[in-house]
Amino acid sequence: MDIDLAAFRLNALAALTTGASGGRGHSGTTDFLTALLNARSTLAGNALTSGGVGALLGGESSRVDTIMAELEASNSAFLQRYNARVKSIGAEADVLTRLRTRVAELGAASQDLASLSRSNTDPEIKSALKDFITRYNAWDSEFDPYFEDGALLDDNTAGEVARFSLKREVGSLFHGAGNGGFAKGLTDMGVSFTPDGQLLIDEARFDAALTADRSGAVQTLNNVARAFGDAAEMLASDGHLLDRRIDNAERAVSWADANQRKLEAEFGPGAVYARMGKHWT
Repeated sequence: MDIDLAAFRLNALAALTTGASGGRGHSGTTDFLTALLNARSTLAGNALTSGGVGALLGGESSRVDTIMAELEASNSAFLQRYNARVKSIGAEADVLTRLRTRVAELGAASQDLASLSRSNTDPEIKSALKDFITRYNAWDSEFDPYFEDGALLDDNTAGEVARFSLKREVGSLFHGAGNGGFAKGLTDMGVSFTPDGQLLIDEARFDAALTADRSGAVQTLNNVARAFGDAAEMLASDGHLLDRRIDNAERAVSWADANQRKLEAEFGPGAVYARMGKHWT
């Protein structure tokens, strides 16, 4: 997509500055940029120089130099923002790729809970749950900074969906009520979220839950683990939201890399003078 924004800006500025000389008559105040853009036939074969333009425009060369300098500065600012944005998109792809990998790993780890049975001892059951909580909290801590206000993944739909989906499966009461487990799922077993999104276990409540209804406790853990694993597998799958977002970001970076030379020719240092020089040759 080759958009000649430099030429567009020149024409836009010409339009904006038409008649800017106040009360002087139009016949004596031909806009200098309009004259500049119309002068290429007169200056055919000549380089763009302040002296040549100044002679054509009756001493207005300083205004030309000022506008050209402003265009150069505008191009420089645009190029800086553009390169920063490309870098940000590349970083987004890297972080989302890592997030996707961690989601898959966490889903696989949850299956230790899915394989629990009543034949497991209390320490084994508690150890499996505490291990999952540790893994979940490590995942949450690793990526939480990216979702803070103004951070890389702030308002990133793909990342937010992944975080919300996994948190929902852990805290859902539907994995207990009506499915052979405790009415409020893990909440009834002393597992809760802290305000900053970390999982916390009240071991006394968990021990009491095992004692009160061992079968229901194990079934609740099984239900949560299976639902969590299914969600993680879907989120990490090819063609799902995370995968599509990563692919879009990587293609954008690839396109930017392939077109960097064209961009710098259009907006890099000296580009305005170079392109204007072409119009006069």
